[in-house]
Amino acid sequence: MPDCARRIVIKAISGIYRISGLWHTWTMSSLGKHLPVLAVVAAVLVILAGAITPACGQAGAREGQSPQDCESDTTAIVTDTVPSVAATAAETQAEPEPGFWGSLFIWKFFWFLVLIVIGVILLLTRKINRWVRFALMAVAFVLFGLDHFFPLHPSPMCGITKLFMFKFTWGEFFPVFTALFVAMIVPSLIGRKLFCGWVCPLGALQELINKIPFKPRVKQFNFTAFNSIRMALLAMFVLTFFAVKDHIAYLAESAEADIGSRIWVAFSAYSVYDPVNFFELLHWQIGTLFFIMFAVLIIASLVLYRPFCYAICPIGAITWLLEKIAPGRVRVDLRTCDDCGICVEKSPCPTIAKLKDPNTKAAPDCTSCGECIGACPTDSIRFTFTR
Repeated sequence: MPDCARRIVIKAISGIYRISGLWHTWTMSSLGKHLPVLAVVAAVLVILAGAITPACGQAGAREGQSPQDCESDTTAIVTDTVPSVAATAAETQAEPEPGFWGSLFIWKFFWFLVLIVIGVILLLTRKINRWVRFALMAVAFVLFGLDHFFPLHPSPMCGITKLFMFKFTWGEFFPVFTALFVAMIVPSLIGRKLFCGWVCPLGALQELINKIPFKPRVKQFNFTAFNSIRMALLAMFVLTFFAVKDHIAYLAESAEADIGSRIWVAFSAYSVYDPVNFFELLHWQIGTLFFIMFAVLIIASLVLYRPFCYAICPIGAITWLLEKIAPGRVRVDLRTCDDCGICVEKSPCPTIAKLKDPNTKAAPDCTSCGECIGACPTDSIRFTFTR
């Protein structure tokens, strides 16, 4: 972290402690009492630091790295099309591309970690409620979804699709996509959907929309049907690599062209997610398609909790599989649960009702939002890393 940002953040925290009266009462008990307030304060500091970072190092520059190098990490190195990648690589031959570690240790992923840590602390201490959750989702969306503090490129969708598309078409994993993939998957291996539930800007946007009072609202939908569509899309995404590549090879052969040339490689990089990639909305390219897709997302999110995540998103599909092995998760103590139903009523997602059922074999995605934890009057629901 640049020294100027570190000093400003430390001074800001110190000043807040003094103003709030917590400076002289800093004990574990007072921490628990004031944790919701501190969470909102931390959220404000995240936005503050996001604004400070460009001033200290031009949009996330690492120690010892020039602002130009940092900019190339997120926008100039890799874009959404294969020809653009090749053109960019040619333009930046004088400055070698950052490797995996250079792409991983950037400001954007640092603030990923900050939000995840705040979320885990709130979950473990049961100091989460609707309004704290709302504030942190707003922070996640502002930081990563407005394409202002941190550029969306590469988007979480690209972290999955482009990573493997370029491996199949170009024969290598690009470091910028590999780093994003690791930044999403590693937290998901530690706790259930810690990336999806606390960082993802599109997930945050859907959840913010879902908090708008609206009827009718469908909470207990058919998860098996939604998940079947999601997993089918993921399977088709992989299979089309081979099918499209073979068709393009046949077309190139018929045209007596070199299948290895860039134009044919570009056309073979097809993804079934392209027509339904709602992350494209967060590029804020205003037009007819933007308004149509945004309207669909708003309507669906008013009725359902995170519909894109449950029905389409490949990250959602992969992290749902990882939920089975992630040690950090929401657990229900059926010995003390009196089945009052308050958690089901207060929670925005369909998951807690299934987690309470010991016969459930495939529960819907748990985004570790924690709202069911805060709602439980008997403390029977907790987020823990052990049983």
